[in-house]
Amino acid sequence: MVLAHSLRDNGTKAKLVALFTPSTLQEATVNELRTVYDELVPVHSIANSTPANLWLMDRPDLITTFTKIELWRLTQYRHIVYIDCDVVAMRAPDELLSLEANFAAAPDVGWPDCFNSGVMALRPNLQDYYALKALAERGISFDGADQGLLNMHFKNWHRLSFTYNCTPSANYQYIPAYKHFQSTISLIHFIGAQKPWTLPRQVAPLESPYNQLLAHWWGIYDKHYRPPFVSLAAVMCLLRRCGQAPDQSRELAVLQADLLYFGMSGQSHIRFILQMSPPVFITKPLETAQPR
Repeated sequence: MVLAHSLRDNGTKAKLVALFTPSTLQEATVNELRTVYDELVPVHSIANSTPANLWLMDRPDLITTFTKIELWRLTQYRHIVYIDCDVVAMRAPDELLSLEANFAAAPDVGWPDCFNSGVMALRPNLQDYYALKALAERGISFDGADQGLLNMHFKNWHRLSFTYNCTPSANYQYIPAYKHFQSTISLIHFIGAQKPWTLPRQVAPLESPYNQLLAHWWGIYDKHYRPPFVSLAAVMCLLRRCGQAPDQSRELAVLQADLLYFGMSGQSHIRFILQMSPPVFITKPLETAQPR
């Protein structure tokens, strides 16, 4: 949800479409997604049946990321720019929809000879889809997740600038480079098991670039999902006007319930909504695409 809003806030002209797995989302969550995305595409979850390598990364949570190969089956779109849901846009990268390459991605910060699969520009086609599906069915992936599988298939990939998939972490930042290239960054990708919605709003050191990027993510969230602050005194006054008894303990309980519902507190509610948000990708429909 934050990703979609950040793209729209930055003026994207592209259609926003989200993949989702109907078996894992409640209807209310799907309806909420419809308020932000132009289209929702249901897909079946694809799990790795031999996930041993995931434990080498201590990331068993990535066991169903093979689902990402469903992108290549969506031949109703000529070109797709796929973006993971743990990304926030600093600017809209609509120009990626005009790339001539069949597949493009940015280098991974952990091993730059490989690409990071969190942002990819691709052309759907059934040849790649069935080749990827065959690898997935045999559990072939050097890391046990989608990134290993995709790197084994797309060995000659068009290299995008790191600014299209900038992956700082709380443990490592190349601060001089960040300051030099900061104005050119398009997309920030919060890689790793810890996400903005599972972290405090600020992390040490407070002056770090990572802290600034966390603040940007939360700024988008607050703009679209956090209602204006309402003081306890204001709620108590409103209840009195409605003829309710001035029972402060009851009024405090009402206020806390409202805050939980709106997501101002009650982190479990916030995490549920955000963790269930699917990836988003920008697409160019066949009927509006320019000839190759």
